[in-house]
Amino acid sequence: MEFNTRAHGATWRWPLLLSVVLLNICLPSLVYAYGVILVHLDEFHVPIWVGLSTPTIYILIYNFTQCWFREAADSWGGAVGYRVMATLGLAMVVASLLICAFIPFHLQPLVYGILGGLGSSLISAQVDAVVFDTYDSRLGIIRGVCFAGQAVGQAMFPHIIVALIDAYGYSYSYIVLAGIILQTLPAILLLRVDESIQRPISYSRYSDLAKTYAVFSNEGMDKNFYTNELPLHDLSQKYWKSPDDNLHKEPDFSEDFEYDDDVVATITPPPSPEEKRKNIFGVEILPEIPEESEESECEEEEKDASVNKKRLSVAIKRLSTLGDSFDDCISKQIRRDSQPDGIEHKDYTEVEVTYDNVSPVTDIQREKIFNSFSFRCQSAYASMRRRMWMPSYRIYTIRRRLTFFMYNINDTFIKPLTRSLSCWKFYPSLLLYFARLSLTSVAMVSLSKIASEMHPRIAISDANFLMTLYGFTWICFLLSTPWLAQTPKRNFKYVALAGVVISTLGCFVLAEADNHDSFSIGCVIAGFGYGAVSCCWETAVQDFVGARKWPKLHSPLETISGTLLAVFVVGISFIVDEDRGLQTAMFILAITLSVISFIWLIISICYIYVTKLKSVRIGKRWLF
Repeated sequence: MEFNTRAHGATWRWPLLLSVVLLNICLPSLVYAYGVILVHLDEFHVPIWVGLSTPTIYILIYNFTQCWFREAADSWGGAVGYRVMATLGLAMVVASLLICAFIPFHLQPLVYGILGGLGSSLISAQVDAVVFDTYDSRLGIIRGVCFAGQAVGQAMFPHIIVALIDAYGYSYSYIVLAGIILQTLPAILLLRVDESIQRPISYSRYSDLAKTYAVFSNEGMDKNFYTNELPLHDLSQKYWKSPDDNLHKEPDFSEDFEYDDDVVATITPPPSPEEKRKNIFGVEILPEIPEESEESECEEEEKDASVNKKRLSVAIKRLSTLGDSFDDCISKQIRRDSQPDGIEHKDYTEVEVTYDNVSPVTDIQREKIFNSFSFRCQSAYASMRRRMWMPSYRIYTIRRRLTFFMYNINDTFIKPLTRSLSCWKFYPSLLLYFARLSLTSVAMVSLSKIASEMHPRIAISDANFLMTLYGFTWICFLLSTPWLAQTPKRNFKYVALAGVVISTLGCFVLAEADNHDSFSIGCVIAGFGYGAVSCCWETAVQDFVGARKWPKLHSPLETISGTLLAVFVVGISFIVDEDRGLQTAMFILAITLSVISFIWLIISICYIYVTKLKSVRIGKRWLF
């Protein structure tokens, strides 16, 4: 009920939506369209594995930093935080493109991969945070629109990059491309969350912690948030005019009295109903006052006199005790001028050491201790050790930051990794994510280079048209996004399985293609399968591992999948420089995807048996 109300009442915020779509068109397309740059690198006699390693390093850095930047987006976000961090990421991407224009070809994978991966990861974290906080009721539709923007960028940027290289040359085209990417700065400046909208606690990314905090902070009590905790009332707003309902009304002071907000005043309540009574004629009856007799007055006077006598006797005893003590003090005092000259006066007398007193240490004794040889040696050793181990406070702060960094690495990578490796559901999820990354950095990047090896050779303009066809088929799958938004999460695994199977078929076709027609068919099939995998893999994994385990397994999935992708690219780098090497690598990728498809096919069959067939059998057994 609440979800439908929010979905119909929330606004689309069109400027923010257009900025998010523009960022998804421009930034990821630098990796999707890198195959065009790979073809031109081959013309400059640069090894293919060098060009193929650039998107791999990009994705590796992106996955390793996404978990940190996601937490930074949650802690540094706000009216300005999202835009500042996204602007910093955009500066990294633009700087990587500008540096690539002036460095050798062999260094470009490192510069563009590292700086571009860092910048894109930082921007992606801010965009995801803003999208979640703004479009929480339409999250499926908005993600489909973002993927559609990436497909549009995949269709446009190959033509843009080829036009820049033909007009300005290979090196200077990076400068113009950096200027084009810099035009997304106005879109970044629109990344802002509307803080005036009060969102329910259930829509927080940390809903469990948010609900607990709301209980202890007395929030959410009047927003359909049911709990067994009693609400805490502000007693400063207590109202005495109506004793029956004094906790749900605001104070209504008369105009004769003016109260300052900073002054806390005490309000005296009027007489209670027990003290003010009326007879049947409406006349107020004053409370009864007990009568006093003369005997009671005499008894009270006698009691007061006896108490005063006791107090006077106690005071006299105290005065006598003080007088005796003063006499003792006066008698024990000796005048110094009345002493004979022969008696030497000692400033410091020796006191016997007992359990009650200790002999005082004089300044002379303290000076002897400080000037002793042993104390000097101990102080010299302590100062030398302090200079060696703690030379300054700066070294101490560096050590503290290093310790904090090591604990952060432990909490971000090592501890989630050990927890994830003990869960069997982690491994199929890892394979599905690896399938999506390999299709991005190997299959999609290799399209232009494979097109140049066809017989007859496909021109670069035709190859760009086929990559546009790849993005168009991707968009064709995204037309089913409204249907996917209404589909239960448990069914996404079947759509992701279909996407992996179709991608496997597309990779086999591309590996065996030798003419224009077969290559075109492979592009169409691969684009449709990639659209299904990229849109459904995350939701399928979330439902597979469970909502409680997904936050714990998310960062290990990203980091280990990026590492697996790097290992896979290093393995195929030994064969890509040979004749039809990229098609051989595509064949190896197709075999790997077929293994992943078989594993997820078994998982899907098991889920169908558990959720459908087994429940039907149990129902029949109960009926008979």
